[in-house]
Amino acid sequence: MTMLAELRDLPVPAPASGTRWSVPFLHPTVASTAIITPERTLAHDELAVRVAAVVEHLPDVATGRRLVHLPLRADLDGIVGYLAVLAAGHAALVTGPQATPITDRFSPDVRLAGAEVELLAEDPRHLLHPDLALLLSTSGSTGSPKLVRLSHDNLAANAHGIATALDLSAQDRAITSLPLHYCYGLSVLHSALLVGGSVVATDRSVTDDDFWRLHAEHRATVFAGVPHTFDLAESRLRGDLPGLRLVTQAGGAMGVDRVTEFAELGRAKGWQLAVMYGQTEATARMTVLRGRDVLAHPDSVGSPITDSDVRLDHDVPGGTDEVGELVFTGPGVMLGYAEHPDELSLGRMTTALRTGDLGRISSDGLVRIVGRRDRVAKVMGLRIDLGRVSDALSEDGHDVVVTADARRLLVTLVATHTASGTAAEARTVRQAAADVAGLHPASVVVDPVAQLPRLANGKTDRAGCRRRALEVADRSDAPPEGDRLGRVVAIVASALGREDVDADLSFTDLGGDSYSLVQTSVRLEKVLGALPADWHRRPLADLARDTDGGSRAISRLETPVVLRAAAVVAICASHIGLVSWPGGAHALLVIAGWAMTRFTLVSSDPAEHRRRGTRALIALVVPAVLVGLAVRLGSGAYSWPNVFLVNWLVGTVERGPHVHFWFIEALLACVVLVLALVSVPVLRRAYLRSPWEWSMGLAGLALIPRYLLIPDPTGSISGLPGSVLWLFAVGMALGVATTGRQRLLALALTAVGMVGFFFDPSRGATVVAAVVVLALVPRIPVPRLLAPIIGLLATASLHIYLVQFQVYPHVDNQVLALALSLIAGVLTWALLHPPTRALTELIAPPEPRRHPEETTCVAAP
Repeated sequence: MTMLAELRDLPVPAPASGTRWSVPFLHPTVASTAIITPERTLAHDELAVRVAAVVEHLPDVATGRRLVHLPLRADLDGIVGYLAVLAAGHAALVTGPQATPITDRFSPDVRLAGAEVELLAEDPRHLLHPDLALLLSTSGSTGSPKLVRLSHDNLAANAHGIATALDLSAQDRAITSLPLHYCYGLSVLHSALLVGGSVVATDRSVTDDDFWRLHAEHRATVFAGVPHTFDLAESRLRGDLPGLRLVTQAGGAMGVDRVTEFAELGRAKGWQLAVMYGQTEATARMTVLRGRDVLAHPDSVGSPITDSDVRLDHDVPGGTDEVGELVFTGPGVMLGYAEHPDELSLGRMTTALRTGDLGRISSDGLVRIVGRRDRVAKVMGLRIDLGRVSDALSEDGHDVVVTADARRLLVTLVATHTASGTAAEARTVRQAAADVAGLHPASVVVDPVAQLPRLANGKTDRAGCRRRALEVADRSDAPPEGDRLGRVVAIVASALGREDVDADLSFTDLGGDSYSLVQTSVRLEKVLGALPADWHRRPLADLARDTDGGSRAISRLETPVVLRAAAVVAICASHIGLVSWPGGAHALLVIAGWAMTRFTLVSSDPAEHRRRGTRALIALVVPAVLVGLAVRLGSGAYSWPNVFLVNWLVGTVERGPHVHFWFIEALLACVVLVLALVSVPVLRRAYLRSPWEWSMGLAGLALIPRYLLIPDPTGSISGLPGSVLWLFAVGMALGVATTGRQRLLALALTAVGMVGFFFDPSRGATVVAAVVVLALVPRIPVPRLLAPIIGLLATASLHIYLVQFQVYPHVDNQVLALALSLIAGVLTWALLHPPTRALTELIAPPEPRRHPEETTCVAAP
């Protein structure tokens, strides 16, 4: 660890050439003021010297570029350290003071906080793309692990565009009214230094007298704020601020009346108001409107900055002939996102930024924002413009934030009355919101609050408003018979053991897996009728709306559900000797591979892979270990290797009780191996690019140990993990196959691998038949009355397999033995499922994909 305190008082030698990267914010030959703090003032040439000195204390880029974490503060050490990281050629991970979710995921090599350089790793932990210079959180909050990747060119080009649009010069002096770890605040620093101007660096709030004392003492010419900043600083802006010439507003819409009010105030006080629009993904600002144009067009956010362009995509939800999604192009567009460390090595992944905002562009090129794409919600099947509802309530004098879920419009209301008055106001708002939205008032939830929750950057916390409104909504009543969506949500909530089921997400998004799939699909069939093949990937609201109801006498169950039930019945019946239908367990391995790609490997996020994989392993291992332990302690028929599911590795594989769990052991080994493979970055990327080819490649490679272990038909060796991995991989390939050709090739590989695999050809025939049905028949019709029974057997198939060996040997009648084995398995599932699910939620709670949060972060100078 190196202390930088000694660098503060260094004499100023001739401008050093110690920087390794071109940083346009440094001017080594300029002697005018650059940084002003309450303690000291630093000229541009002195700043360059300080930066060069810190560069010497950072690892040499020749030994590898490092990821440097900067919990950036608006002080001299923070600014010098940030510029030094850019100058040294490393990549800056800029956050606020609390950055645990980000740094836990991205593991920086170096931490530079204040006056301390802390080396966290001797060698670089990450492969960093040569263009990568800066990483910022998308939301302006350090809680988000999704980062925006920005290049040196992004930073320079955007700062130049902002400086040009705002007519900044070396005489300008900005003050850090916003934190530097927000794109808006950091842009203030960039654009001021780029033109040779200066920055008054302070972390004081605009509510603090010391902030305004510094502002007046150093005659700051530029002040930046988000809408909430203007609420806090209004009285100061109405006073005398000598030197102030430009006030910039961004970070969200401020309202036409408010914009006009401040534009007129500025004209009276001698400063201009600039209104801007942008996003972190565009480095900062995209459009600017200032001066007289603000009064002439207070509903506009201006025109694109230098060398940039904005166009409309009309072919989006909410688009019309005049309105479309704003698509921004220009040198400020990010390289792309980074959701996990592997993506730090990627270069440019996008050239056009889809903003998610709906807008208009007039003939004179002025942009007007009219809403968000994600502000159009579907409530009770109706498309509702949340912005329109919010505007209507605001015009009536109510301060609100309007969000929604699939069944309710959610209104967060800033209450302005006593308790009785608030209740009356809430009733008024509920009725007004229902009228505008075309809903019954019962579908509107009003949550009165004393003040709106806000993010650390002053923006309204819309996600927080939504969460709070959902908490006050009454979820305890069972949905009425006619409420299809309510019943769908209730079924999924019950199956997944969740209370926070969002109907705009799918079963898979909500953490559903192959173990909860069966009971969910069967119960949904009773409400919705025939489910589409991809039902588990469709938002629940769409599923409830688009399916045709459950009135027919025939249910069309998903093929894996029927196959799981049929296989476990066949296994038990064959063991008892009631029928000769061998091969069911090997068929279940194929189905397990199919489920692996459908429910576990469904995300590009390695953390999500691990989470879903852990959940699958817990659901498999816990029941098996508990049943094995009970038998071990009860009768001693199982050994400890059986209990811990490693008999194939350290025990005996001869026929008898010791191989009862061969299927569970083989399945566990296959799942662990695949999860290990996809945890390797290069293999994960290959899987994500070509999942079918990856799975088929694994199946082909797995045929090598299959033929080495079983050159000729043998006995129990056909159950070893190395013998059956190829079947699991074939199932994976079928799970991601998208064409008939891919399915036929998987079938062909199955046929090749099955030649000589068993003594008894009927076993191979059973497996091949199951694979054919799985590949070619998406759904199987069954009598509706039998559907719940089939679903229950499929759900409890693992537990039936586990306990059958302890039941049928003690029953003389074969039919009764089969029935009791199935019943015992179902009862075991009912007993063990709740604690298993509780353990799963404790160790690996699901993280359902959420709606995109608003990422607008419009920059100031």
